[in-house]
Amino acid sequence: MMDELQKQSEGVQTDPQLVATVTAAVLQTLQTTGNLPQPENKSRQNQPEVKTIDLIGLFFAILEKFWLVLICAVVGASLMGWMAGRSITTYSATAKLYIVDTSSGSINIANLQLGTVLTLDYQEVFKTWEVHEMVIDELDLPYTYSQMQSMINVTNPEDTRILYITASYPDAKVAADIANAYAKAAKTFIINTMRGEEPSDFSIALEPSIGHAVSKSSRMIMGFMLGSVLAVGVLTLLFVLDERPRTPEHISMYGGIPTLAVLPSVKEIRSINRKAQRHRKKGGS
Repeated sequence: MMDELQKQSEGVQTDPQLVATVTAAVLQTLQTTGNLPQPENKSRQNQPEVKTIDLIGLFFAILEKFWLVLICAVVGASLMGWMAGRSITTYSATAKLYIVDTSSGSINIANLQLGTVLTLDYQEVFKTWEVHEMVIDELDLPYTYSQMQSMINVTNPEDTRILYITASYPDAKVAADIANAYAKAAKTFIINTMRGEEPSDFSIALEPSIGHAVSKSSRMIMGFMLGSVLAVGVLTLLFVLDERPRTPEHISMYGGIPTLAVLPSVKEIRSINRKAQRHRKKGGS
């Protein structure tokens, strides 16, 4: 019995066409259902390409254009130094007013608190066109209200009832005159318009001996740094936006074609020729 079964099994032959047909059907079914894994190269093509910056290439690109960075830095330093040289030295003088309510004939805590509140109100006096007009008429100044407003700065130190009236002007004497004229005009405006208590002169403005000027050296250093940073930023942007292939590997990767040969640039050919000529001259001598 066993011998007969063995003979029958040996007599059975596998049909190659049937095997191929079954295999093709199975592969098609797996692809349709999604159970068949895709080839590795196709999956990589479907993935989004992550662009990286070649820091070494960027460094050499900036180093190659270092002369441009140096020129921009020098131009920035020169421009800032020129602007600093044209700046005008200004002088600041400060007059002080003391705000306190003495209408009751004595000074107490309530009067001091009222003086603190009035100090905040009196700061707005120096923003009125009437006060500016008084100062312009007194000193005969050829300026507008907005220009006069930019010349003064009124502050009130914390926990005090004193107004600091600071005037800035290229002339030291005129700066002191403007500060004192504003103090006088403010007192007149408060009495006539606000019907308030007249502030006291705490301190008059004196002619300053030291002015404020822009440091030329610091501005030149700032311009040098800004110029170099601007040049490096522009070179970095151009490097990042440049999509041209730079190496044979890039050509093979993006173009899908092999690199048969690499030709030297014109500069490299000239450099090689110069070295060869020098070598011949040395050999001939």
